[in-house]
Parts: sequence; C-alpha cells; structure tokens
Amino acid sequence: MGADRRVGGLTIAETAQGQQLGISGWQEAAAARWQRLTNQPPFDTDTALLLTDGTVMVHEYGNNNWWRLTPDINGSYLNGTWSQLASMSPTHGPLYFASAVLPDGRVIVEGGEYNFLQSSETNKGAIYNPTTNTWTTVNPPTGWSSIGDSPVWSSQNGTFMLGQNSSKALGSL
Repeated sequence: MGADRRVGGLTIAETAQGQQLGISGWQEAAAARWQRLTNQPPFDTDTALLLTDGTVMVHEYGNNNWWRLTPDINGSYLNGTWSQLASMSPTHGPLYFASAVLPDGRVIVEGGEYNFLQSSETNKGAIYNPTTNTWTTVNPPTGWSSIGDSPVWSSQNGTFMLGQNSSKALGSL
C-alpha cells in the first residue's frame, strides 16, 4: 500500500450537532453534499478524531504533528478555525495507526505502518491529554515487537483493546 494518500478539508455536517436532512440512514448520506471548509487546513490531513468537547483532532500526514479544528460560535465546522496541538514524541510519526478517543476524552495512538513515511511496523504508542495538551508514552503489550495499523476497540467503561495484525494476539489496557 502506498504512503502517498492526502485528503482535503471537506465536511458534510454544517454544525457540531449535524445537519438534519429530513431522511435517515444511507439515504441521508447519499443526499448530503460535500462543502469545502472556509478555512482549509495549513497541512496535509490524515486521521481525524471527534473529541468529546466537539472539536476535531487531525493528524498531519507523515509526521508527529496534530491539529485541532474548532467549530465557530454557531457550531459550524465549515467556518471553524485551526490551531496546532502538541506534537507526539520526536521518534513517533506514524501513518496507518490504531487510535481511539477514550471515554474520559483522552486520545490513544498505537503503532503505525510507517514511521515518518519510512516502512516500519512500529510498536510505539502514546496517550494525548487535551486538558494539558501533552502526550504520554505508552508501552506496547508485553512481547509485541510490532503493532502497525492494528484494529482497536474502546468501550464506554474505559476498556481499550488492541489487536495485533497477522496474528491472534489481543491486548487490553
């Protein structure tokens, strides 16, 4: 799989509460129209995560930088603004990684199929705290030399599970 995918800044929902179209399910998504964000991101986008405060945390393609899209005063992402967040460790710039927003609002990032766009099934990990704008290193499950872009699951009670690619191994935090 190539490491040269880039995504522009587009949105379907007009507000943090979503756009009501009067229909539901797949028909709603099919009827929606994409709109270009007024304020385009100043970086190449990658993974995006909706945080518990309604802002969107977006990874910068190919490195360790993260950004926040904050909706405007009316809750519109379309007119939202970008601000840079703390960067992860200078040795962890993943691509195609496992990630989840935890019930307490923190974000966990594990592994990466590439590290700073160099082929590597890394086992590095970190947890981001949006309250303090800091990253804390997380050790991989015991014996795991690689994580890559493994599947993840996070429950409302705080259980976080991580699968290991190409194996039957499952870890829990």
